[in-house]
Amino acid sequence: MQVLKLGGSVLTKKRGYLEPDNSGILSLAKMLSRTWKDGIKDIILVHGAGSFGHPLVVKYSLNDGVKTEAQKLGAAKTHSACVRLSTLLVDALCKEGVPAVSVPPAFLGKMKNRKLAAFNSKPVDDLLGLGYLPVLHGDMLPDSELGCAVCSGDQLVSWLGKNAERIILGTNVDGVCVDGKHIPEISQGNFEEVSAHFSKMEYADVTGGMKGKIKELIGLGVPSYIVNALHPERVESLLRGRSAPSTLVK
Repeated sequence: MQVLKLGGSVLTKKRGYLEPDNSGILSLAKMLSRTWKDGIKDIILVHGAGSFGHPLVVKYSLNDGVKTEAQKLGAAKTHSACVRLSTLLVDALCKEGVPAVSVPPAFLGKMKNRKLAAFNSKPVDDLLGLGYLPVLHGDMLPDSELGCAVCSGDQLVSWLGKNAERIILGTNVDGVCVDGKHIPEISQGNFEEVSAHFSKMEYADVTGGMKGKIKELIGLGVPSYIVNALHPERVESLLRGRSAPSTLVK
């Protein structure tokens, strides 16, 4: 089983507001259709929220929890927007012949102080076993300490990918670069050194940015690749078990 994460930066106009990147969605749907038709169906797909989630999280200050009625409304709007983006992606996949089914995490998981504490993965496993492509996304989940909290797609990837053959993170960059130099591999040994060079503008977002992604991956014991999904053929190559320009996290 493989877990593929498509970042919000490759599905939406990330600096926009509830603005999809329709050409990006279509090209990635066509790529997944090719692999699906070639029999590569052992995939769980997770995607980020991009401009459908981040602006609302900031607007309603949801990173600090949901305490007021205004924040409850903001959390509901954020969930709705994330579902809307997921529907756009699922519709594109279905049009390309992939039986994709959206699985909103809000109904399956619980958080504790911003960390995923419990998640019922049975519906995901059942769909995968029946020959469907489960599609999950970053979402607002109940939080025992904060009322409600952001559950990033990266946390879902870590939870679902513990027994995966490989994890693939599709972003809008060519893996991890430091001072213009590509980093081919990151492990516990060089993580602090590499992450110290991450610029706030280049790698930060409300879910922790690249540093947060890598933190979630280290220690899983699963080969994980950070790859530029603006080049869908690179993602496709990794899904087929081949090499592609990327950063390996282990």
